[in-house]
Order: sequence, then structure tokens, then C-alpha cells
Amino acid sequence: MQRESASQKFPLGSKLPQFDLPNVDGKNVSSRYFEGAKACLVTFTCNHCPYVKGSEEMLISIVKKFEGQGLKTIAISSNDAVQYPDDSFPHMQAKARAMQLPYPYLYDESQAVAKLFDAACTPEFYLFNASQTLVYHGTINDSPRDPAKVTKDYLSTAIAQTLQGQNPSPAYTHALGCSIKWRL
Repeated sequence: MQRESASQKFPLGSKLPQFDLPNVDGKNVSSRYFEGAKACLVTFTCNHCPYVKGSEEMLISIVKKFEGQGLKTIAISSNDAVQYPDDSFPHMQAKARAMQLPYPYLYDESQAVAKLFDAACTPEFYLFNASQTLVYHGTINDSPRDPAKVTKDYLSTAIAQTLQGQNPSPAYTHALGCSIKWRL
């Protein structure tokens, strides 16, 4: 699916919502995790989506590149694990260990946090500046499913501009991926 337009419920300029979710390490992580960050990245993701699988190595590389400059990142899975067992918390824990994810991987079982962000698909990225104001919303690149076809790295550009105190351009790109699997 492609998100056709920017969110009206959670537009650019919105403040980072408050949340507190279980991390794969067994501890909870809240929005306070971002205190002191120069840029805050929230990605809605999951285990089974081919778009996530196609872009995850790039995301890890981007996070490692910018974390020393003040970027803090979290990933959130909000998919219904009853319909999609691969997205269950135990499978999230196994993935985090196997991939050595350099960021917390949080479970939004109630889907309340995804609704706060008006998230629609996986992967979908929300970048906030140091004052925790949404400055970029969209996709990681122009080919999230097939890394060999990537020609534009939107997320790295947005992060670099944000860390330099600039507003990202573009500030919105169409998120492309699997739809969030909402509970029935």
C-alpha cells in the first residue's frame, strides 16, 4: 500500500506523543527515551512485511551513521499478532537478537500508539527535531522492498538536515509498505 497523502490527524508540526511500551529486552521504553536527542526517529515496523525486510539493513546503517550525532531511534510493531503470528512479541525478540538491532523494538499490542501517530503502514517513518516537533513523515527511500533499486535515500537526507537545524526537504514522502494489521 502507499499512503496517498500526509496525515490530517497527525500533521507535520505535531508534537511527539507520550507513550510507554514494552521493549524486546523486557523493560519498558517511553517517550522520555528521546530526552536530550537532537533528532528523534520513530518507525512503525513489523517482522513479516517484505518492505520492512527490504529496507531494514538500510535503516540499521542509517541509525548507526547518525546516532553519534544525536539521533535516537525506536521501532514499534503494532500489528495484530493473532492474525500475523510472525509479528508476536517472542518473534520480535528473536528478530532483535538475530539482527542485533541498534535501537529499542517496542510492542504496541493495543495499537493505541499507532493510532496516536495515525500510522498506516510498515515501514513508516516519523522524524522529530530536538524540540520533539514532527519535521519529516514518510518512507525510507524510493524502493523499500528492493534495496538494489534504491536511487533516493529520503530518510538520511531528512536526518542530516534536521541535525543541521534545517527543515527537511521534502518534509513528506508517500510511505510505501504493508498496511498495519489492525485488530478485528
